[in-house]
Amino acid sequence: GQYGGAEPVAYQAALEGSWVWSELKSVRNVHPAFHWGLLGGLLYSGLTLKIFKGLEPWTLGGGHKGDHLTTCLAKDYTPIEYPKPDGKLTFDILSNLQRSGVNHNHDQPAHLRVKEESKEWAETKSYAEYAAPETRFCPAKVYEFVPDEASGKHKLVINAQNCVHCKTCDIKTPGNYIKWTVPEGSGGPQYMGM
Repeated sequence: GQYGGAEPVAYQAALEGSWVWSELKSVRNVHPAFHWGLLGGLLYSGLTLKIFKGLEPWTLGGGHKGDHLTTCLAKDYTPIEYPKPDGKLTFDILSNLQRSGVNHNHDQPAHLRVKEESKEWAETKSYAEYAAPETRFCPAKVYEFVPDEASGKHKLVINAQNCVHCKTCDIKTPGNYIKWTVPEGSGGPQYMGM
C-alpha cells in the first residue's frame, strides 16, 4: 500500500562509508579480548589500539549468549527477603509507578505478549523452576502470577498498562517467552522535570 514498510537500503552503505564505521571497526576487538581476563584484555587492547590501530585482519568472536540463558534455577539459591519500603528513602512499586506518569491508551493493543511458541513456558518453567523472576525484576509490577480458581495452578497476568519500557523482560526472562513491541503513540512513562 501507500504506507508499506520502507527499507533504508542506502543506510548500510552510508554507515560503512562514514567516520563512525572506521571508529567502530578499530575498537571491535577490545571488549572480546577481556574474555582472556584482565591482563590479557589490557595487553591485547593496548596492542590493537596503539600499535595495530585496529587494522588487524581478524575479528575476535564475542562468545555472547543471550542474557536469558544465564538465569539459573531457583533451587540453587536462597530466597532474598527484602526490607519493606520505609516511605522516606524507599517506596513501594506502585508509588514509584505513579511518579513515573506512565500512561497507555486503554484501547491500544497490548505491547507485551507471550510468544505463540512459548504459551506454556510462564507457568511450567518460569514459575515452577525459576520462581518467576519477572515478578521481581520488573520495576513496574507488570508481571504477576495469580491462582487460577478452576485448576488451582498459578497463571501469568500481564499488566501491560504499568510498563515503563525498560525492556528487562525482553532481555532477562527465562526462556525469552515475552514478545516486546513498541507501543502505539506516546504511551509509556512521562517523567516530569527531566
